[in-house]
Amino acid sequence: MSSEVAISVDHVGKTYRLYDKPSDRLWQILWGGKRQYFKEFTAVSDIDFSLKKGEVLGVVGVNGAGKSTLLQLIAGTILPSSGSLKTHGRIAALLELGSGFNLDFTGRENIYLNAATLGLNKREIDQKIDEIIAFAEIGVHIDQPIKTYSSGMHVRLAFSIATSVDPDVLIIDEALSVGDGAFARRSFDRVMKIKERGATVLFCSHTLFHVEVFCDRAIWLHQGRVQKIGPVSQVLSTYQEFLDSLADPSAPVIASADPETSPMAMALADAAAAATAAATAATAATATTSAEPEAEAVSPALSPPTGHARIESVAVSLDEHQGQELFGVSGVSTLRMRIDFRSDPTQPAPSAALVLSSESGRILATHLACARGHVFARDSQGNGSAEIRLENIPLNKGRFRVGAYLMCERGIHVYQWIDPVAYIQLHHDGSDQGYFLINADWSSTAK
Repeated sequence: MSSEVAISVDHVGKTYRLYDKPSDRLWQILWGGKRQYFKEFTAVSDIDFSLKKGEVLGVVGVNGAGKSTLLQLIAGTILPSSGSLKTHGRIAALLELGSGFNLDFTGRENIYLNAATLGLNKREIDQKIDEIIAFAEIGVHIDQPIKTYSSGMHVRLAFSIATSVDPDVLIIDEALSVGDGAFARRSFDRVMKIKERGATVLFCSHTLFHVEVFCDRAIWLHQGRVQKIGPVSQVLSTYQEFLDSLADPSAPVIASADPETSPMAMALADAAAAATAAATAATAATATTSAEPEAEAVSPALSPPTGHARIESVAVSLDEHQGQELFGVSGVSTLRMRIDFRSDPTQPAPSAALVLSSESGRILATHLACARGHVFARDSQGNGSAEIRLENIPLNKGRFRVGAYLMCERGIHVYQWIDPVAYIQLHHDGSDQGYFLINADWSSTAK
């Protein structure tokens, strides 16, 4: 990592004027500073930090914290109301993908238009255009007007342009994985390569798991102000405690089909509201679901999914008993989980993770197969089964969530998840408190 500063944010703030009706804008102009026809809203205030070349900064916070505003300020799409900021090098921003497209222009024409705004000249665009088109998988539609594109084609082209310009600074706002399953994996891999080339990256996400593995440092924003900035593990730990305080333990738990909002992949933004909305979505001990936001529940396919992997079924048992509510003894019972999956045989075999969480969604423990060097076996069609066995569960008495995650071979990109797939309720006769049972021995001597 270079010691040279790539981004310098010096006590930056952004304030907007809010008018009740359009005519108030005119009256404000006529009256000048004599009367005020607006209310001020401060989106961010007194933001101060610097980022070195090659450093990756995660930006976290609940909805409305000012994350997107900060990224737009750094990208230069809006100007600060106070303070100053400096950036060095070419900036590419994955904010609202495709928002700068001219709908009447063809895809090819929009490549030249968008790449030019990112700082490329015509010769550089000519050299990259075939790569951009190939990555976006637009095909013959590249010479058709953008307004005829599907939403998937739209974001694929926008993503391909933004990540093909060899940026010195890459800004990502909830766009690490876009499109269908196959493209989502390729887009994630491309961003990882940009990081490995030494680009400076700002990554805003509710996906705390991605922030953990992707970033060097993190900044937590709340109500437009910096709450904490520093090493990613320290910031996320404090942020998670804040999220726990927002969560209502009595509210129904979250069960979503979107990997960007899973407990392992989510910051529990809007925790209580999201939980209530998903009250009836808890799955049975044997269940299927889809991690694609617009997809229906998964059913067995006739052919392997191209470039993707999907969960076919999950079965969870506690002391050999299956069910949605499982009962056992702390430190004694054995938990088993089996995941049947279908994957593209041309891609590396997927991996999986067991996730144990509190009822409020706080992750208590995870176990990733890839972190232990285990490679899943598959048949020639990409089908396989994986099972994990946890003996003498070290959780204290209480009710806990069991989650199943199907991930890429590196344990970074989440293909699909089911969380919760089951609940386990544990008890014991002791009076120990907390989440875990500690295996320790006391000793004493007389003085």
